[in-house]
Amino acid sequence: MTTAHDDTPAITSLLANVTKEDIRRDPFPHVVVRDALPRELYDALAKSMPTAEYIGEKVGKPITSNERYNYMSELILGDATMSRVWKDFVTYHASPAFYAQFLDLFREDLLANLPKTEERTGPLCDLRVGRRHRDDFQSHDILLDCTAVINSAVTGKPSSYRGPHVDKPYKLYGGLFYMRLPEDDTPGGDLVLYRYRTEAHTFYTSASEYGDQRFDIDPEYVEEVTTIPYESNTLVMYPINRFALHGVSVRGLTHHQRRFVALVGDLEHHLFDLAL
Repeated sequence: MTTAHDDTPAITSLLANVTKEDIRRDPFPHVVVRDALPRELYDALAKSMPTAEYIGEKVGKPITSNERYNYMSELILGDATMSRVWKDFVTYHASPAFYAQFLDLFREDLLANLPKTEERTGPLCDLRVGRRHRDDFQSHDILLDCTAVINSAVTGKPSSYRGPHVDKPYKLYGGLFYMRLPEDDTPGGDLVLYRYRTEAHTFYTSASEYGDQRFDIDPEYVEEVTTIPYESNTLVMYPINRFALHGVSVRGLTHHQRRFVALVGDLEHHLFDLAL
């Protein structure tokens, strides 16, 4: 944990009060943590979270309907107008200490689904932890990030930002920390977890804005298992493997923005293959 600066709330880890008993394993290992942060800390983050317009201007991305706007930790840390609480928060949640918490919680489940992981990476507990866009794989084994994310207002027609997919196979884990505005009464925007209907399925790829590949799957190959509501101060976290199918439910027309933090841990090489 970090120490408070003046009147800035002290940073508490999103995983501070999570135990292995909290892990749900249907349809894949994950945790859902409501009231993940103390109220004072959550309110300070929520009050000073950047908007889609702010991020779009900073990264040079025009505003369109239900698009994703990422403000990564290095951008937050280099932005003199961002609050101290955000800088402390992203620093901790892209640190070796946070990685150790993730590993303590999920290592057994991760290796159960990807038993050859440590043959490729070496012992997970020994990985050299760095931060994306500051460090590289010459001197680090895993690069973490803690990104402020906005899905812009939905105009024209209701839509889903993204349907069923698996996160990129070089990522060790994924996390979503929802920061819904109290006045946001928009239906949808929830996290849907899926399982495969049969072993016969096909992924299709598309290029992301960062130049790598996204792996999506036609809804006919999957079935919905559970829906996790998009609610304020709620964390969802999971190790990534080919069974970790998820997507976002359709959001209705709205001027509200969908707000969350994305937690990721990138490896240099893929841990599994989606070309099935």
